Amino acid sequence: MAVTNRWAIRDVATASFFDQVTKKLKARLDTLKQSGLENTSDTVYTQGGSGNPKTVGFSGNRAAKFTLQDAHFTNGLIAMLLGTEVITAATPVRTNDIPTVTGGAVTLQHTPSSTGKLISVNKYLPDGTIGESFDYKSSSPSTGEYSITGKTVTFASSDIADGEKVIVYYNTMAGPDTKGIKAQTNRFAGSYELVLDVLVRDILTKKDYAAQITIPSAKIEDNWSMAMAPDGDPAVQDIAMEALAVPGSKDLYTMYIFDEADFT
Repeated sequence: MAVTNRWAIRDVATASFFDQVTKKLKARLDTLKQSGLENTSDTVYTQGGSGNPKTVGFSGNRAAKFTLQDAHFTNGLIAMLLGTEVITAATPVRTNDIPTVTGGAVTLQHTPSSTGKLISVNKYLPDGTIGESFDYKSSSPSTGEYSITGKTVTFASSDIADGEKVIVYYNTMAGPDTKGIKAQTNRFAGSYELVLDVLVRDILTKKDYAAQITIPSAKIEDNWSMAMAPDGDPAVQDIAMEALAVPGSKDLYTMYIFDEADFT
């Protein structure tokens, strides 16, 4: 069956990233909001004669840039953008409680991950601001001090009245499925084989065909951001890439249009 020669597109691609060496799948994005391709090159001209017209053009610096925007954030892709790996392991994380003092003491919601001094202990004032801080003492705290046993933080009897609040920052252990992603000064985003799958529609028959763009080496750009706001649209993940030349080939990318019904 003849495959379309003229078509329209109003769809977003599914993006698959593969390791260039092992060819194993590294990430698959099927919730993209946008996917785009920009082709560029530079042209310089010879000029001369009356009026100094341009007479010959020389083109070069062929480039192809790909931009993706995902509706969600993916741990593995964030690690790829940072040039690191996702670490899965139990780890201490920082938390805070704002308990009410009773009998010169408060009880934390969670168990501190280490014994002894907590990160920070302060009075919590009625207007939501931070008051005086307290120093750690292993036992029998005096004015301006606290001690801790298990989850119980104890103050000097005359320091804080019942009904007042304190704000306590401390580390507690998160579970073994905790995901860790690091941004490191010596690590940067790498290059991957990228495959984009999308549908196109023939302008005459209105039949849909599959289109696939294969980029043998797509270098992920290192500049990206994460917006956090309490209103407006949810934050999106932007991924910008540029196609690189690979040894032995002049192809930056290849686009195939085919009919999946022809699959053998």
